[in-house]
Amino acid sequence: MQFRSSGLQRSVLEDFSKEQNCSVEVRLFEDLNLLIQAISSQPDSIDIVFGLPDSFALSDSLKDFFAPFSPTHKDALSREVFSGQPSRLIPYGFSYLSVIYNSFLTQPPKSFGQLQDGRYLKQLAVLSPKYSGPGRATIHWIVSLFGADGYTQVLRALRKNVYRQYDTSAEAISALKTGESTLLLGLSTWPGWQKEISEDSANLDFAMFDEGSFMYTEGMGIHKNSSNPTLAAAFADYMLSPSAQKMIIYKLGLFPVNQKAMLPAALIDVPLSPWVTNDRIRAQEIRQGSPEWLREWERVMGM
Repeated sequence: MQFRSSGLQRSVLEDFSKEQNCSVEVRLFEDLNLLIQAISSQPDSIDIVFGLPDSFALSDSLKDFFAPFSPTHKDALSREVFSGQPSRLIPYGFSYLSVIYNSFLTQPPKSFGQLQDGRYLKQLAVLSPKYSGPGRATIHWIVSLFGADGYTQVLRALRKNVYRQYDTSAEAISALKTGESTLLLGLSTWPGWQKEISEDSANLDFAMFDEGSFMYTEGMGIHKNSSNPTLAAAFADYMLSPSAQKMIIYKLGLFPVNQKAMLPAALIDVPLSPWVTNDRIRAQEIRQGSPEWLREWERVMGM
């Protein structure tokens, strides 16, 4: 849905269709879970999947549904995101998990330990890991820092400070702007992005935790059963071009993976390479542990 509601569909499909002299049929899904079901159950009708967070792809073992892809823009792509080898899930944007806060109402915590402090009672907004990519990545972040054994303990310590759980980032950011909540576990690029597109965002800021951050990526994949693999590859390449990457910034609030895409002023001071803890948690551990981690989140955070 965000592909259309954000304005990204309109921004990129017209130019791509003209460039390739083709028409593009778009199928939208209400949430990521329905999209994931379609990937496995309706493979013959899919050429390329767009809007897939790596946090979901790893959790649900989705990469096997996609064909390897080697982009033509290799030299311009961020080494923080691309390994240089053909990829099945093709990142088009990335950011880092942090605490977003309403700077008019509070001072941010500097760590998960401080986030548990009673002064933040009922002030924290969290994103649902069932529906939100950053929400599910938050689980991986906590496990990478505190281990699977410490994960539940951290959730229980944070629970008293959680005001509400939101299904979408738009809802959570809106609550932060209005002061309904004062803190949000989200992406470091969101405050700068909001300041670029909205006049009511001067009160938004972010802070990185002392324990380290966690890289979040969103991507696309060419389905291995695509009936139009050449056009699907052309679309993937187009979305990695500087012109389309500019739209990733303004429509989705992510860093572009193409380093030739110019950042807006509000994002210049956001760290592109903070200390991250992604390497502390393996893909296999995520696949095996995710079902129980999600159940535990619902038991503790369910509202």
